Amino acid sequence: MNSPKNSNQLKRSLRLKDLVIFGLTFMSPVAAMSLFGIITLVSKGHSILSYLIGFVAMLFTAYSFGKMVEAYPVSGSTYTYAKRSLHPKIGFIAGWGILLDYLFLPILAFLIGATFANTLIPSIPIWAWVLIFAIPVIIVNIVGIEVVAKVNFILVTLMILSILAFVISTINYLVTGGFNLLDANALYNPDSFSFSAVIGGAAIVTVAYLGFDAITTLAEETNESGKKIGFSIIIACTIQTIFFLSVTYFGIVVLGDHIEITNPDSAFSEVLSAVSGHFIQTFITLIIIAANVASALASQSAASRLLYGMGRDEAVPRKFFAYLHPKFKTPIYNILLMSGIGIVGAITLSLKVVSDLLAFGGLFGFICVNLSVISHYFFKNKQRNIFSYLLVPVIGIAVCSYLLVGISPIGKIVGGAWLLIGIVFLLLKESIEKKSKLSVSNVNENLMDLTEEN
Repeated sequence: MNSPKNSNQLKRSLRLKDLVIFGLTFMSPVAAMSLFGIITLVSKGHSILSYLIGFVAMLFTAYSFGKMVEAYPVSGSTYTYAKRSLHPKIGFIAGWGILLDYLFLPILAFLIGATFANTLIPSIPIWAWVLIFAIPVIIVNIVGIEVVAKVNFILVTLMILSILAFVISTINYLVTGGFNLLDANALYNPDSFSFSAVIGGAAIVTVAYLGFDAITTLAEETNESGKKIGFSIIIACTIQTIFFLSVTYFGIVVLGDHIEITNPDSAFSEVLSAVSGHFIQTFITLIIIAANVASALASQSAASRLLYGMGRDEAVPRKFFAYLHPKFKTPIYNILLMSGIGIVGAITLSLKVVSDLLAFGGLFGFICVNLSVISHYFFKNKQRNIFSYLLVPVIGIAVCSYLLVGISPIGKIVGGAWLLIGIVFLLLKESIEKKSKLSVSNVNENLMDLTEEN
């Protein structure tokens, strides 16, 4: 039997390699394939520039996450950092904002995976594929993070192999077809360039990077130091960028013109059909499906840990959200809740709406983390390292804020409404707690009065 001390603690078993692989699985090396059509269309063919801007934005913020996990190596991530560095109320809103990110990532993953699976076997509808993918994800997450880490390693290996297969097939297609491997228009095309379009693409690119921050939600499930956890974030982001740029560059070279995209959801499938045979197409399609299932697995795991951290602090009902399975030591109720939301969302929402909401939640949370670095290190602890504790987070805030403005109107409206719901929930919760304390106080006073009378 577990002692009371350990009954509500997560199990520490992850290493540095596991953290990097978890981040890569969450972000998904083949995400550039899944989002190729949308980002290329929005950026007007300048996906490479959008990815580079997105990477710069993420790099500054990734550095800030690394600094905060050094200060607070506990589960909860964005919520914990803002709560302890800024204010408990700001921490709740920050956690609520990033929760939008974690809520919709499994939806996006299930949606993309089911769409690609439906192209292979059209007789099985998309909603059925969503259920087929969701059930094993639930089971693996409940069993525990060690199983997740082993599954992630296999899937990341397969994703890297699929990227290599695509790049090799594309190079062969271009060389044998008499095309140039180096195409300047894939980087910059003066006929279609629009800075606002590139920024719009960069805002969506953040969706492809969302996941490096999830590494910090596992801080209580690893024996690695906070500095190593921060280092794993930088490694994961850099590796992911190399994958993104490789896939996107060759995809644009083959496509030729973004105007050719009629259906952004199937744009990469068209590129794949042009450059490879049936076997390679099927292999890569299967890997994209598996990658999205893996991303759903990782995002569901991270979301459940974020809610666990908030529940343990009683920011949300502790009895439900901070409950751990007695055998597996996993937040089972949170996992089941995230699964239900993921299934319903994947069946009812569109890819574009989900992408915009993901970007809103992620960017808002990133801004809060950068603010936390300034507050914790520069002001509260008087560490006057201008570069690390002021300049880097300020740049991170500026870039993320600019990208936030570039999100579509519907994304900003729904995202803003989500934050408003969080604020209302917080006010109602505080009001109920205040009334409860007053009631207890009145009862105690009445008891004291009766005692004195007797």
